[in-house]
Amino acid sequence: MSAKTRVESYFDGVASSYQKASSSVLWGLVRRREATSVMAQLGDVAGQEVLELGSGAGYYTRLLLRHGATRVHAVDVSARMIAELPKDGVVPILADATIVDPGKTFRLFLSAGMLEFVQEPARVLRNAARFAEPGARLVLLFPQRSLLGRAYRRFHARNGMNIELFDRPLLESLVRKSGWTINTIAPAGPYSSTALLVRT
Repeated sequence: MSAKTRVESYFDGVASSYQKASSSVLWGLVRRREATSVMAQLGDVAGQEVLELGSGAGYYTRLLLRHGATRVHAVDVSARMIAELPKDGVVPILADATIVDPGKTFRLFLSAGMLEFVQEPARVLRNAARFAEPGARLVLLFPQRSLLGRAYRRFHARNGMNIELFDRPLLESLVRKSGWTINTIAPAGPYSSTALLVRT
């Protein structure tokens, strides 16, 4: 089984309980801390359309809509995750973020907790840049190279997935020649950070 197939299989398997699990006491606390950093980096989303890469069951999709986004174009490789998305205000797109073509341009992008599962994360950034208007913002949420980050990686290793951990030098190497520049990197939780990229 390929790495991509293992990722799809895992997330298909947990899709039906994913949204509820993300609201559990411990994970819910972590997610709320991460969400605070994500939304601070995104800025005002009211009245905006957002391209969300790796939407999962829609934790951030719902958050974007609650903060006034007019529509979220939600991309995910898992058909079962896509089926869990809210119906109103969402354009579901079953696709690989490295090659997806949403058919329009955007000023706001979000990829929260997806990049670590992609074998070629630089391709995600380059592909997103194709549909980004000048000055567009892309916010990434990613696991850090740290003690807790390594614990997070071990958790997924038990499910047969070898995820990537990130630090600034790695992120800079991925962003180089992607059409984006790093604006800010900020802590987001016990093992994660957010980065704001701006389309050049």
